[in-house]
Amino acid sequence: MLGNINETVYLIYKEVQKSRKTDYCLHGTGGGQLLFQYIVKKLGLYDVNAVFEERMIEFLENFDKVNKVSFSSGVCGNIWLINYLSQQNVIDDLLVDIKNEIREIMETAFTFNKYGNYDFLHGSLGVLKVGYSCKKIVEADFVEDIANSILEGVQVSEKGYYYKNWKGIFKNIDTSKSVDFSLSHGLASVVIIFSKSRHKERKKIVSKVLQYIQSHKSKGNTLSLYPNFVGKDEPIIYDSRLAWCYGDLGIAYAFWQAGKAFDHKEWKEEGINIMLHASRRRNLKENKVVDAGFCHGTSGIAHLYNRIYKETKIKKFDETRNYWLEQTFLKLEKNKVDNFKSWQGDRGWVNNMGLLEGVSGIGLVLLGFLTDEVNDLNWDECLLLS
Repeated sequence: MLGNINETVYLIYKEVQKSRKTDYCLHGTGGGQLLFQYIVKKLGLYDVNAVFEERMIEFLENFDKVNKVSFSSGVCGNIWLINYLSQQNVIDDLLVDIKNEIREIMETAFTFNKYGNYDFLHGSLGVLKVGYSCKKIVEADFVEDIANSILEGVQVSEKGYYYKNWKGIFKNIDTSKSVDFSLSHGLASVVIIFSKSRHKERKKIVSKVLQYIQSHKSKGNTLSLYPNFVGKDEPIIYDSRLAWCYGDLGIAYAFWQAGKAFDHKEWKEEGINIMLHASRRRNLKENKVVDAGFCHGTSGIAHLYNRIYKETKIKKFDETRNYWLEQTFLKLEKNKVDNFKSWQGDRGWVNNMGLLEGVSGIGLVLLGFLTDEVNDLNWDECLLLS
């Protein structure tokens, strides 16, 4: 198995080295390739220094030229990446010199909130995530102003707290009448991001959102324990996919991280139990696992189980991470690294070198299997996993 990992990582490394197409965003090609090259450099695998420095300079010169503010595909995610590299002592703390400009960018969160866009990847929760990560750059009071603005949109019910969906997430589909439970766009991301707050009173919002999530847990023999969405007067469907983006795995990490942040035993136990339940789900078609990408493919599942195994040492998670690693190799054999395509639903198969859905993300996952140190996986903070 180790030989396969090394061989595949090297193939990805060579593809990233020669790739010149870039979009200068965190979860896309520019940020994804830079992050992959940094972890290669950190683990000392290849002589990546020259190309890494070239790519880093290119990224720094263009990080603010994207036409979006969002965490996933805009300048906020790029700010996170530059701050991360600074924390790793790879570059100087360049953001300190543009603190005022960063504040102006982050003020977009208030506009997002005005329209009910609390989305992690594309809205105000992503901006708040940057505020909690960049403590030396963004004033704490300003970050809490953003948090308080987000909290103004919370919906209160007897089952707990929730947020209505932002209708702009999916094209041609108005999901604003439903509640999204996912890590990518929904309540799981609310839990994890507010668990990072400096203020312990944020435990209330975390507790109430988890209460709402848990009130919709399946009581029968269902594919998944939790749904993707619930809507008013709509039947609850427990057939959520197995993936980072949607489904039980993201919800498990919400319980797990909140439990660690607030030293809450029951939340941690629920996270573990969800992961154990999901470890039995192996039918790829039934679980809507099509490609090898991180977002909704085999490598993302492998990474989530690799991280939870390194944190807990539970043997079942060791077996499960290796199963999904093997499935990733099988996917890559059919869809060669040098021509990797991710499954984009209505768009079909699309070439992708990025982090969230492409080769760079797969490479980062494989690198995580080459180290015993869980801290070497902490790049996944940008995916709300650490």
